[in-house]
Amino acid sequence: MRTLLALTLLLAACASTPNDDPEAYAFDTKRPWTVRATEPTFVAPSLALPKEVRTMASNNNVAITYHDGRLFMAFRSSNLHFASEHTRMFIVSSGDDGKTFRHEHTVALGSDVREPLFVSFGSKLRFFFFQAGTNPLAFEPKAIMRTEWMAPGHFSDNVAISGPEEVPWDVKVRKGRVWMTSYKGNHYQGGVSSLDVSFKVSDDGENFVPVNAERPVVYHGGVSEVAFEFDRGGNLWGVTRNEDGDPSGFGAHVCFAPAAALAEWECSEKSFPERYDSPRMFRHGDEIFLVARRDPEGVYDVSQSEVFENRRIQNLLGYSSRKKRTALYLLNQETRTIEHVFDLPGVGDTCFPSIHRLDAHRFLLANYTSPLDSDPPWFEGQTSERGTQIYLTTLVFE
Repeated sequence: MRTLLALTLLLAACASTPNDDPEAYAFDTKRPWTVRATEPTFVAPSLALPKEVRTMASNNNVAITYHDGRLFMAFRSSNLHFASEHTRMFIVSSGDDGKTFRHEHTVALGSDVREPLFVSFGSKLRFFFFQAGTNPLAFEPKAIMRTEWMAPGHFSDNVAISGPEEVPWDVKVRKGRVWMTSYKGNHYQGGVSSLDVSFKVSDDGENFVPVNAERPVVYHGGVSEVAFEFDRGGNLWGVTRNEDGDPSGFGAHVCFAPAAALAEWECSEKSFPERYDSPRMFRHGDEIFLVARRDPEGVYDVSQSEVFENRRIQNLLGYSSRKKRTALYLLNQETRTIEHVFDLPGVGDTCFPSIHRLDAHRFLLANYTSPLDSDPPWFEGQTSERGTQIYLTTLVFE
């Protein structure tokens, strides 16, 4: 009787836990599809959160996934957008798709915590993040950390899974394996850019190794964050954030690797002058989309200085002083370029998306933004006392 009950509960959970892998969905890709976004529902701060979650002004860095029939959400909350000893990472879950939440865990290390990532793989849910420092004027990654959901309201102790400096960025469960991009190096430290991007894989959702041990670094230069997705043929596509700059320029690249050699990345010879911050990618049929921060007032690489360090500083200052949006883009696989589709809710300090597929044609998206009744420049939004808020919206293909 107990075995039958356990099987019934397991089947019910599987039925209500949507599969995020695009290979699980087949439909007519030759028909024309359009996409729209539903009105946003703000969830942090909100009355939907449990009493254990006491949000502060800055709410950002959000991650979502489905596991065991529930929507899990993690987000950073702090008194500042920048590093702070007061930072908390709250993990909550919902059995009604975000109408109400249950407190699951709070990460409080006396330092900053960022880049939350969930991995629901097999029967286990693991949570990854990185510990940073406390100096708001410095970027001080300490280590990638991992914890595991054990039962309602209970996570395991944190375990460091990397050395100093490494920062995780994107993670996906595809083709029965778990894939992750990360980076390490002299991000925001000046001098010649020396950042290494890694592409790793795991067969247990816990231990990651380079996709190719002989090529552990897939890009070296000024790139930090890299989003990725696989096409129907198993080939890899990536979009980079080249903020620090290198011989290719400043801005972003589109990268490609064939299915037979996933560690052999071919990236744009010259960086696009646009900069796609906090990039995330997903696939609908044969089309691959990108969600990232958009600069509606110009491109990133605008400096004419012949001195590399001056060019980097001038680009960064100009970018920080302009307004920002969160946008949906289409990856043109033929031209290997990025095409703007439309803007999503997001002004001021905005854009750290997380996306999880709900079914063949719907994708749940979490993101953060300054209050939508304002439109300040990026840096002003980062430092505003009004702070930032987290919302949920659904991308619907029709």
